[in-house]
Amino acid sequence: MAWWMFYLIASGLLVLVGLLVILPVLFSRNALQRDALTNTQIVRQRLEELEREASEGLISEYDKRQASDELKLALVDEYRESSSQPGKARLPLFLGALFAVAAGVGVYYQVNQLSMVERAQEAMQALPRLSTHLANGGGDSFTQKDITDLSLAIRERLRHAPDDAQGWMMLGRLWMAMGQQQQAIQSLEKALAISPDDLSFRLTYAQLLMGTGEESQLRRAQSIVAELLTQNPQNDNLALIMAVASAQLGDLEQTEQYFAQVKDKLPEDSEMRLGLVARIAELKEQSNGGSDDADIPGETGFTIQVILSDELQSRLPENGFLIVFAQDALSDNRMPAAVVKMPLVGFPITINLSAANAMLPSYSLDSLKEARLVARISSDENVTAQPGDLQGELNSAVKSGELLPTSIVISEELK
Repeated sequence: MAWWMFYLIASGLLVLVGLLVILPVLFSRNALQRDALTNTQIVRQRLEELEREASEGLISEYDKRQASDELKLALVDEYRESSSQPGKARLPLFLGALFAVAAGVGVYYQVNQLSMVERAQEAMQALPRLSTHLANGGGDSFTQKDITDLSLAIRERLRHAPDDAQGWMMLGRLWMAMGQQQQAIQSLEKALAISPDDLSFRLTYAQLLMGTGEESQLRRAQSIVAELLTQNPQNDNLALIMAVASAQLGDLEQTEQYFAQVKDKLPEDSEMRLGLVARIAELKEQSNGGSDDADIPGETGFTIQVILSDELQSRLPENGFLIVFAQDALSDNRMPAAVVKMPLVGFPITINLSAANAMLPSYSLDSLKEARLVARISSDENVTAQPGDLQGELNSAVKSGELLPTSIVISEELK
């Protein structure tokens, strides 16, 4: 419904309510005036009759004057009473009109949610700035207000244009910046359903799948990138992503093939290059019958024993999740460098958190010097902290090529 049409209907309803309040009062006043006029005519007629009866000797002059005075007094009293009626009606009239206006404003506010409309308009105005910032990789510096505004603006945009593939892409990137992988993947899948041949959509989708660390998703990502490489075989960015995905899957042949394509174009001290070199060495050692233990040279991360304090044993959700992740302890970047999620199975529990659990190939534990390690129990898989979550954390130095043993005690309930 257009705004002008809504205002027209609302104004019409207010006028109708006003008429329903005012018309009965006006009709009542007219009735009183008619009654007063009729009574005056009756009194005048009676006075004429008294004059005639006195002249005919039927009544004395004294009786005539007394009867005449009584009629006049009765008429005056009735006039005073009728004159006071409009004054008494003004208060109900005013209260009724006030109630009608207040009710109309209240209904309008409740139905239209003015504060939410204003909030949505502000978010839509901020959408170009925030979306550009997000597209340029600045999602890590978003405040909670920025995230809320951008989410609201994108959802408002998609509500009016559900086939807007770019809108779904932006929403996916936002979920990705918030660490909500499943929602990000679902948004990208909707974007791809609308524009299946868009290269940037497919590439972002593959990166999201790689960030899950799950073998099935990694293989899907590898398949997508392999298809893109058949169309763009000289694309070094695709070759690098293919090398990383293959390294995560333990595919030595593919890793070496695509790493060879980009090796000379990466700086020698590049964390990505060093990580791939270490992973290739690890895979070669495994193929030669080397150790398959978790603590293999070249793997950067932590072996974390997660312990739940006795005080919080009774606070465990029935169907919760354990989320263990690492962030950069030396910056304000809240993007997880590595994440492991699993259903609750019991405590204590030991978890390996390594570069293989990175959400993005370009940002992993190899990128950090000191990590903030967080173990959180939540009722869902959302990495974002929520009231009622149980949490423990500590800071630890990161040593490249080593899985460091440590332990985290979950002893705090978030408010």
